[in-house]
Amino acid sequence: MRAITYLIIFVLSSTFAQIVQGQHNKTIVISPKSELNIIGSSNVNDFQCLFGFNNKRQTLPVSFKEATNGIIFNKATLSLKNTSFDCGGRAINRDFHSLLKTDQHPQIYLTLKKLTKKPQSKNLVEALVEIQIAGKSKNYVLNAKVNQKDELHILGNLKLNIKDFGLEAPKKMMGLIVVSEQIEINFNLIVEQKTSHITKFLK
Repeated sequence: MRAITYLIIFVLSSTFAQIVQGQHNKTIVISPKSELNIIGSSNVNDFQCLFGFNNKRQTLPVSFKEATNGIIFNKATLSLKNTSFDCGGRAINRDFHSLLKTDQHPQIYLTLKKLTKKPQSKNLVEALVEIQIAGKSKNYVLNAKVNQKDELHILGNLKLNIKDFGLEAPKKMMGLIVVSEQIEINFNLIVEQKTSHITKFLK
């Protein structure tokens, strides 16, 4: 009986060691030249809120492992301060923060969970992303385009409904101006410090 117990412990220990060895921990650098914006609309006009990277590089620790059909991330979260978005005016900025409940939830979190290479093109990937807004999270699958030069460019867009996060579109002028529940997030993230594992996967 004791021999069987030792055998089980040995097998479990070996399996755990293999899992740990397959895990990669890296730090990537997001260039201040990156772009990210949120686009919305109302029955009167459209609006755009730009995220300001403020000429500062953002370091992002990532933890991932390679799989047969892609890369699985255990840690890869980009946090965006709500106050770093500029919608073009003080009043609309105030409405933006009110909509996102900035006083209670000051940040938006974008978490990359998985990358899957698209077979039809070496520049296209399918990304599983978790987005947290106002304390509520939801998973989305989006297509992204990756360009590799001296830097790694990740471009894409995502359309979502703010009701998915328990948010209510504001109304102005006694209901005459109604903001759409649909918004769009566009991004062009530039990674200065690439990891060989991710670069190899994208080739």
